[in-house]
Amino acid sequence: MNCSIVRGLTLLVLAFAVPGSLGADSQKELRSGAEDFVKLIEKKDSPALLSRFSEQGTSFIGTAYVPIKTSLSQQEIQKDFEAKAGIYCLFFDTTCLRDEDLKERTRQKGRSLTTPLQSVIDLLATAKGKKFVTSDNVSNGKVSLILSNRTPETARLGQDALNFYFRFEQGQWKLRNFEYN
Repeated sequence: MNCSIVRGLTLLVLAFAVPGSLGADSQKELRSGAEDFVKLIEKKDSPALLSRFSEQGTSFIGTAYVPIKTSLSQQEIQKDFEAKAGIYCLFFDTTCLRDEDLKERTRQKGRSLTTPLQSVIDLLATAKGKKFVTSDNVSNGKVSLILSNRTPETARLGQDALNFYFRFEQGQWKLRNFEYN
């Protein structure tokens, strides 16, 4: 049998065997992984949270100038956590987040924000509700965390919703991208 055909068949079999592939169970696993990730934030369990960032790096997309780089490796995220700067501020410290954002925004001559920034932990603490909405494909999943009574279609990113994009790595869902405002 042709080597490329064997490789193709092997990849096809593996694609269906990967945990986190489409199906009701994977939706439950993805949701559970996202709920665990959020609980780690709420408990401020930095060591456990650090292990839940993708080994391929994590991208942060939002209107804040924090972090300064869009995509960070696990090591860069760990350095921020140890220094209580950057990503640490984004997740755990609103004052630090605002201060770092203002400093970088001033340096880059960026325009002012109309809505003050809030750390993820403060957004969670003031949420009117918490509703996890999941979608996934073979090894990636998106979870929108709705923080109000709005629907996923009408929720405003950063005020009413946070978007987490996870990748299934080494038996668990790890954060690959995070959208915030």
